[in-house]
Amino acid sequence: DAQEGQKFDAQKQEALETVFSFVPALVLKSALLLEIPDIIARHGGNASLSVHQIASCLPTDKPHLDYLSRILRYLSTKGVFIQSQVADELQYSLTDTAKLFFVKEKNPCSLVPVALMQTHEVLMARWNHLHESVLEGCNPFEKAHGKNLYACCKDDPYLNIIVNDRMTSNTLTKIDQIVHFYDGFRELKSIVDVGGGKGTALGGIVKAYPHIHGINFDLPHVIATAPLIPGIEHVGGSMFDSIPSANAVFIKNVLVDWDDESCMKLLQNCHKALPENGKVIIVEETTADPMEQSELLNVIMIARVNALRMRSEQELRWLLQSSSFSILKIVRLRSMMIIEATKLNAM
Repeated sequence: DAQEGQKFDAQKQEALETVFSFVPALVLKSALLLEIPDIIARHGGNASLSVHQIASCLPTDKPHLDYLSRILRYLSTKGVFIQSQVADELQYSLTDTAKLFFVKEKNPCSLVPVALMQTHEVLMARWNHLHESVLEGCNPFEKAHGKNLYACCKDDPYLNIIVNDRMTSNTLTKIDQIVHFYDGFRELKSIVDVGGGKGTALGGIVKAYPHIHGINFDLPHVIATAPLIPGIEHVGGSMFDSIPSANAVFIKNVLVDWDDESCMKLLQNCHKALPENGKVIIVEETTADPMEQSELLNVIMIARVNALRMRSEQELRWLLQSSSFSILKIVRLRSMMIIEATKLNAM
């Protein structure tokens, strides 16, 4: 009957929305690659532009206005743009959410690097192997590519840039908090940031404490793209081979990507690089409350690009003690934990 038919149609629509749930992220990606949010933002915070005005700012002489219009209309249903009728044409402005997170220029809160990294074809490929993680217990990313993300970045300069931009974005949102709430940098003369990417975190530290000599240490292909920063020396190498010497070693969001054996190898190399009473400063996210952790995050963790291991405070203590470090101080912030530990002479 009619009621059953309506129920069937509604269920089918719900099912199709699930099937096509990949579309919003990829349409958003297209808008970000075209820099549409930035185009609108450059005309002022509350600017409203027509399709023709937006098209005139694109890097092409022959933009397809119909396709552009479809993208704008669709993203207006997803909270990215506000569509309005002005005279005889549609115009588009940015929602408050888009202003905060989808404008890239001069915006430390921007999620553009996150969106472009997560929708890059190399990272998207892992989702095609999620079922194999159930059957084999494998890492979907490594199943897709036969190597981890860092090895992929070494072979793909564009991917390397995208991933480094993502790491920089993550650091920009946190380094001010770290410098404000943790005062252990004050007494240092030198510090090496292991896995420091482009040197963003170290730049924030040295800016706050100009007397410190900073050493930004990362893989050679990462260091190759790092900009010149006053007070910072860029050094390429592998943290599993050796680490440059300094008064302290700064390790931010690195241990989470490695298993216990690899972390202990890294910490042992830190121990060798440090002088007597030298210290490690570790910044990590810790295990979330299972009741607060979303089911989306749970699935994302399966498809993590590396061997994700979010550790509790107790597990981090064990790692440090097993590597001959003694914890001096723990600073707990809303989204992260800062652990200061000093080197013990015996190892």
